[in-house]
Amino acid sequence: MKRKAIIFLILAIITTIPFSLNHNDLTRTTDLDKLIKDVETKTEKLLSKCNIPGAAISVLEDGQVTWIGTFGYADLDVKRKVDQNTVFQVASISKSVTALGVMKLVEDGLINLDDPIENYITRWQLPESEYDQKAITVRGLLSHTSGLSVGGGYPGYESNTQLPTLEQSLSGIGGGSKPVELENEPGARYSYSGGGYNLLQLMIEEVTGEDFHSYLNEVVLTPLGMENSSFQWDDHLQDKTAKAYDVKLQLLPNYIFTEKAAAGLYTTIEDMNKFIIAEINSFHRSGILEADTVQEMFSPTLEVRGFESFINDEAALGHFINHVNNSIIVTHDGSNNGWKAHYSMEPQRGNGIIILTNGNNGTCLLNELVSAWYYTNFGIERHFDQLRHTVVATVYALSILILCWSLSVIVNLVSAFIKKELIVTTYSNKKVLLSKVLVSIVLVSGAFLLSKISVLILWFIDPFIVSLLVTSVFIRTILAVLQLFTREREIRNM
Repeated sequence: MKRKAIIFLILAIITTIPFSLNHNDLTRTTDLDKLIKDVETKTEKLLSKCNIPGAAISVLEDGQVTWIGTFGYADLDVKRKVDQNTVFQVASISKSVTALGVMKLVEDGLINLDDPIENYITRWQLPESEYDQKAITVRGLLSHTSGLSVGGGYPGYESNTQLPTLEQSLSGIGGGSKPVELENEPGARYSYSGGGYNLLQLMIEEVTGEDFHSYLNEVVLTPLGMENSSFQWDDHLQDKTAKAYDVKLQLLPNYIFTEKAAAGLYTTIEDMNKFIIAEINSFHRSGILEADTVQEMFSPTLEVRGFESFINDEAALGHFINHVNNSIIVTHDGSNNGWKAHYSMEPQRGNGIIILTNGNNGTCLLNELVSAWYYTNFGIERHFDQLRHTVVATVYALSILILCWSLSVIVNLVSAFIKKELIVTTYSNKKVLLSKVLVSIVLVSGAFLLSKISVLILWFIDPFIVSLLVTSVFIRTILAVLQLFTREREIRNM
């Protein structure tokens, strides 16, 4: 009894330790210069740890670029390094740039934010719904509060395929798109909708009479000097564009998009700096937009709920808003297949961070950098960092328990085999053998399924803990299968 109590106490201590440890890769500091030095020193290791080919990072202070760092490779095959002119897809950050184009239409008096979207579109109509379609406004589409469906997430199309038209994409025809439908009462709650931005793209084309990419180039990209940016993969960008890679660093196609407003922007770290600085400047005084327009764009519309609330507090127009102390942080993530990107800025003081990556594991780097930047600017951890610490510590503790359990089983099995107390079972009854085989298949399949689920849920937090958990589970599963085919030796009395 005393031995069991000691073992229990040791296990309790071992599994408690991960909760008291620091699981951050970057040092938390309120000194910006120290943060930048830390990022310069550790980013290459983070890329290797997270299986990310390359990254471009910039830090802004007082509305100016303080530092730009480029790391890793734009093309692994030819060892082409990332530089300041490397072009990345920035996925859903396209929505923030699109929002500037929409607000320009508002300033020009061509649309009203609170008008029904149906006032501005004729080429396509929403399917019938139990909810009032007239309540779907431009403001609701910009802030993901329109009640529209996601629209399929828009994975993109390989460059050698025929792209669907915008109307076909809205109807769910072609590629990974799904029909855009009114699923909830407009204005009732936040629900992220790429489909809503697909509809805004159509609105821009109908109101202006121009292709979407031409209009955004005319009113946003060119005025801001974003010379290496485009909503379509132009010839002048192709040689500069990085290659995209999956979580195992396997090359992916360069997916292109009909759904440009939702996911189609190509840009560089230098051009993203120009975009963020323009928004910061316009927030304080007239720039690419009037100050009142930008301040309205940054005004929260509805609270974000569910898991997303660990990342963002509220939805605004083409942006998300977080509150800390007496400041707001304006932010947006981007996630296409093979590309992960992020920006955060504090418009009042003009501080910000931008991260572009060309790998599906890019979120691992993004989370670490954003959390470190957040601490440097505000001296506190963001909500997601607290969640990440709890998850990482829990997985470590669970993995340790499973490994200790497995070690105990191994010791007992080896000891029993040495003492000849245990033998491999041979089955003359085929039904019993079949049942054991089926149980083994179920156990191995369950472990395999758990590994897949773990990768989906945990890979963006820390790839190492995924490997640790999966390894510990598979070891215990193999031992369980081995135990199915062993039995204690029968000792006969002579």
